[in-house]
Amino acid sequence: MATSNKAVPIVLVGLAALGVVAYFGMNNPAGDEITGTVAPAERYRAEQISADDIDLGDQAVQDFMQSDFYAKLTTDEALREAFASDAVRDALANDAVRDALANEAVRDAFANAAVRDAFANESVRDAFARDSVRDAMANEAVRDAFASDAARDAFAKDAARDSVANDAVRDAMANDAIRDAFANAAVRDAMANAAVRDAFANESMRDAMANAAVRDAFANAAVRDAMANAAVRDAMANDAVRDAFANEATRDSVANDAVRDAMANDAVRDAFANDAVRDAMANAAVRDAMANAAVRDAMANAAVRDAMANAAVRDAMANAAVRDAFANAAVRDAFANAAVRDALANDAVRDAFANDAVRDAMANAAVRDAMANAAVRDAFANASVRDAMANAAVRDAFANESMRDAFANAAVRDAFANAAVRDAIAAEAVRDIARDSQR
Repeated sequence: MATSNKAVPIVLVGLAALGVVAYFGMNNPAGDEITGTVAPAERYRAEQISADDIDLGDQAVQDFMQSDFYAKLTTDEALREAFASDAVRDALANDAVRDALANEAVRDAFANAAVRDAFANESVRDAFARDSVRDAMANEAVRDAFASDAARDAFAKDAARDSVANDAVRDAMANDAIRDAFANAAVRDAMANAAVRDAFANESMRDAMANAAVRDAFANAAVRDAMANAAVRDAMANDAVRDAFANEATRDSVANDAVRDAMANDAVRDAFANDAVRDAMANAAVRDAMANAAVRDAMANAAVRDAMANAAVRDAMANAAVRDAFANAAVRDAFANAAVRDALANDAVRDAFANDAVRDAMANAAVRDAMANAAVRDAFANASVRDAMANAAVRDAFANESMRDAFANAAVRDAFANAAVRDAIAAEAVRDIARDSQR
């Protein structure tokens, strides 16, 4: 069937030949007064006929009949069968076909071996036999596209041709939604953008698009709505945001279930919407704190989180005095001290702080001044004083109203300030007298 495959391109050229022959045959009938008749080419004429016996009306016809092609036209079975075909004869009768064959560009195309080889290919011929292909070629926009230098250059590349040959690509192009997308001006503008094209050329981007989870994300209405939101797009355009997502730790965080759950929580999202929270996150000291392992461990502790959830704790943190206290180096050093932390962990201490009287005392300026006094602090640092405070009788004495009234008296306080009085109280005999008087 090789002959048959070669026949079609030859037929198309032969149409031109037949047209010439037909033209001169119709315009020079036997009855016309033309010297001589159309005879076979010289190399094929009978010996008894000389060159003088032939006088053709047109030199072009004479040259054609002397050509190798004319010889092939008259001897090649495939050509003869082609010209015997009704379809070929109808084609030759069509004005558009004749005009095409008269076009120099068309003739030059068929003079090209690659063009002829292409039309000799059965797949090519089958393609042109399809109504959809012919309709496409009849479409001016399609023809203009193929006339484009860019399109021709693209199809000159193996990769482009291989893509078109790929079943998945062809199936995609057959999908109505995809075709509608390419019909959208915004999509076309995007594809015209160098940055977009570079993105799709990036291997990582292609791997991402090949990932089912990524595709599912883009199929999600919430994701699409987010991408439609100007604020989200602006964020994606922000260098700092892009740098953050380039950071492995950031990406790991986003991959963490707990982080994702947190971001899904309305309260968390509301917090990030709060200007004060955002300002806090913008503060280098806050960010450094969050980067500190101890802080992160604390936040991981259920008790800490419960404390932060307590309204009283939050109110305390909102209080300027509390914040100033935590800003004070001495306070921070105190909390760094194991003894202080142990005291705060002690139930009795916590109960004391829960007691209104204790809190009122702490609120009293005189008490605070006393605590600020070095002598008082030194007294509390003295083991004997602490032992005395641990003694129930001493505590009961301080709880006695008369005792408290006595210490409220300036004379009593002055007496205790007197060294002689203190020495006397320290004397065992004096303490014995006091004990005996109680009996």
